[in-house]
Amino acid sequence: MIARWRRALYEIQPYTVGVTALPSRLLGFDARSIDAERTPWPLDMRQKYSLRPEIECPLSVDTMVWPTYFLYQPEVWDLLGRPRPPLIGVDPDCSGGLWLSLDRMKRRLSEHARSALLLAVELFAPEETTVAEFPSSLIYSQADPSILPASSVPLGYDVADAGFISGLSNCGYTDEELEALRPECATRINDFGLLQTLGDAFAFVGVSNRRVPEHAPFWVYGLHRVT
Repeated sequence: MIARWRRALYEIQPYTVGVTALPSRLLGFDARSIDAERTPWPLDMRQKYSLRPEIECPLSVDTMVWPTYFLYQPEVWDLLGRPRPPLIGVDPDCSGGLWLSLDRMKRRLSEHARSALLLAVELFAPEETTVAEFPSSLIYSQADPSILPASSVPLGYDVADAGFISGLSNCGYTDEELEALRPECATRINDFGLLQTLGDAFAFVGVSNRRVPEHAPFWVYGLHRVT
């Protein structure tokens, strides 16, 4: 009985609200490592952190999962007394962890002669969401452009906290959680390691809030490739 209850705790419950009507906003942009520059995750790491361990290089809003080319908060490294990573510096209004201007980000990449996958990050949240609920300056910022470019290509959905720590691919799973979740998620996660539908993403928010309460609340992010 106890084992059955624990398994139920991590099962994905159907999300019945009309998710297509949920409001979203474009938070900003980033430049992420292309596959040729990425080191595949070791198998033991994939077994612990991934619900589809056959995916060697998952995508994510989380820069610890999918590396960025930019150094967003250099002061954090200074406070820790550690050398700053060899990443490209950003403009002052990028402290939330994303570029607010796609054109400015492109110019910075061009100045450093870097090619990258250009990423647009969309947040699904009620319009009245406040910084107390989503503790990031991005909640009150304005992206430019403010809507997804017409050429954008959807990559999938991630579930992460306001600091972009992914509950999908950066909060290790116990053996019990893996037993419950892997069969549930086998057809819900695409070949990028992201959730395929908005409904599945919102259902996984509930799983993540129960499973990793120290990072709750979790949010749904839409990831899109832009040119």
